[in-house]
Amino acid sequence: MSQPPRSAQPEARGCKGAARKSLRIAAALSLAASVALGADEKPSQANSKAPQNSGRSIWTQNVSGFRKEHGSIGRYTKRWDLSDLPHYVPKQEVSGTIRIWGNNYLTDGELGQYWVEEFKKLQPGVTLEYHVPTGAIAVSALAAGVADLGMNYKATLTDRLIFEQVFHHPLTEITAVTGSYDVYGWGPAGIIVVNKDNPLTQISMKQLDGVFGGARTGGYVGSVWHTEYPYSRGPEENIRTWGQAGLKGEWANEPIHVGGQNLSAGAMVQFSNEVLGGSLQFVEGYAAYTNYVTTDGKLNTWSKQVQSQVAKDRHAMYYASPLTLSPDLKELAIQARDGGPFVKRTLETVRDNTYPLTHHGFFYLNRNPGEPLDPKINEFLHFILSQEGQECVQREGRYLPLTAVVVREQLKKLE
Repeated sequence: MSQPPRSAQPEARGCKGAARKSLRIAAALSLAASVALGADEKPSQANSKAPQNSGRSIWTQNVSGFRKEHGSIGRYTKRWDLSDLPHYVPKQEVSGTIRIWGNNYLTDGELGQYWVEEFKKLQPGVTLEYHVPTGAIAVSALAAGVADLGMNYKATLTDRLIFEQVFHHPLTEITAVTGSYDVYGWGPAGIIVVNKDNPLTQISMKQLDGVFGGARTGGYVGSVWHTEYPYSRGPEENIRTWGQAGLKGEWANEPIHVGGQNLSAGAMVQFSNEVLGGSLQFVEGYAAYTNYVTTDGKLNTWSKQVQSQVAKDRHAMYYASPLTLSPDLKELAIQARDGGPFVKRTLETVRDNTYPLTHHGFFYLNRNPGEPLDPKINEFLHFILSQEGQECVQREGRYLPLTAVVVREQLKKLE
């Protein structure tokens, strides 16, 4: 029997109960961030003036401790039936070392060790060697020839250009995990929030393009520039007032105040790829926030800053992290670009990818077109895409296991 996740109420208890619990968890996450970093700000001070920036890099601080502290909050306990995934059946016995570079969350949590333990039972001759200071290094390590696999969230344009200029063929990308529902750092799904007094409850991906984007001449898919619609579009699709977004009466002529994380962040690059046609063409006046160290050595997170701004601005619509949620904010249901229902973010809709702003983690590898994979890499990736590999994901309870549909798509890439 499935156990209800701590971070999302089961449907049987009703949507209102789930919403209340999500708000309680978000409040706990926000408070825990302050406690973990020594902050003494209380939720009631959310609208106070932002603390002064010390000008020091956040990466010189105890970032690993912050990740691990927050990674312990919001982990799910629900168990999915993974019987529709294939079992791992070794095609051959292999040996050697697989060098994995990139995603620090493999070892900030337990998933990396679980994969080591379970794969070793099935392929005792293989050693997994982790070099995982940050996902940002994953593709560069492949390009430099020091990695067999790189793990990260979606590869950037710069990642791809570096790799392609070295090898003159594209990266091979294998989806390894689904991002979390609400666990800090583990690829939580993005959300769109408005002030609690705003009557809007839902928005489409096309409307999000209108709100967050601008007229453009093209955009990237991977490393290829496209100029057809919707990668290029005109200003007639811009949405700048709440009336254009569907609200009436006193709201109709009021401007939409747009913001979110700073545009150099990986989440915003992915948002551009998903919503703005890979153009990075954001709306004029976009209010950007990022983590910074205050003069008293504490961390003022971008989530806390967004929470404060949206709570005091009735006209705000921001891209945010689930950590941003509070009773002063409301999360919108989102419709896919090609239509269909407006989908609320739940544990289930993130796992099955029906929620449009779901994230994923990927293994990247260097595969010469038309040539077979290194046997030990082939065996390991088949293990990752099996019941046994995805059960390790489920056991950790931060990332979410892949669905059978996604697994089948990835296995075709290994043929």
